[in-house]
Amino acid sequence: MDPKTRWRNLVFGNQIRRCASNRSMKYTKPIPHTQSLHGWLSIRKLLMFCSLVLLSMAQSMAAADFTVTSPGFSYTINGTNNNPQLTLVRGKTYTFAVNASSIHPFFIESAGVTNNNISQGTITWTVPMVASNYNYICSIHFFGGKINTVAAPPPPPPPTIQVLNLSVGSNVVLLSTGTNTWSVNPQFSTNLTSTNWFALTVITNRFLSGTNETICGKPPGDNVFIRIQSSPK
Repeated sequence: MDPKTRWRNLVFGNQIRRCASNRSMKYTKPIPHTQSLHGWLSIRKLLMFCSLVLLSMAQSMAAADFTVTSPGFSYTINGTNNNPQLTLVRGKTYTFAVNASSIHPFFIESAGVTNNNISQGTITWTVPMVASNYNYICSIHFFGGKINTVAAPPPPPPPTIQVLNLSVGSNVVLLSTGTNTWSVNPQFSTNLTSTNWFALTVITNRFLSGTNETICGKPPGDNVFIRIQSSPK
């Protein structure tokens, strides 16, 4: 070939070709390693997919109540080795992010377990209300630990609600004691001998430093009685 021939790369769609030209002739030929570009794109897509899978697994494990691994012939749960004993509340739902060896599937010996007996993935278990204890085991080698259950703690007592001030204009403005975990439900009645109480329309409610400021729509009539009912939010 003429030593004055010049080579340059040209792109045709998804093909890369080398073009040689001199004063007397022009022609193109494929570059033998064109497929390396497609291979690089495939590897890049695979790496992106693996990254997304690992991120999803990490988020799942971070959100779980318990993380379960098997460093040997025992389970480590939330960083505690050698099949630790668990204490769970009856009626509550727990999640277990399992990342154990394939020969040590994690099995909870109870009814109502979703996705039970796995070595990779998430187990969900709503603890039965019956007063009973359970076990978790490797369903192949039968090592494991105990799960004790306890009753749920009683709810806190209701707060003392007291009307501090009442002003009437175009709306009714009520100041009352309370907490931000209990709602304020103003009601009115025109006859105390009646058991019928009607809800006032709450326009705004603001809680600050133990005091509720509740602005309500004005009830009909001139002589009405107003009370406050409260319930957990």
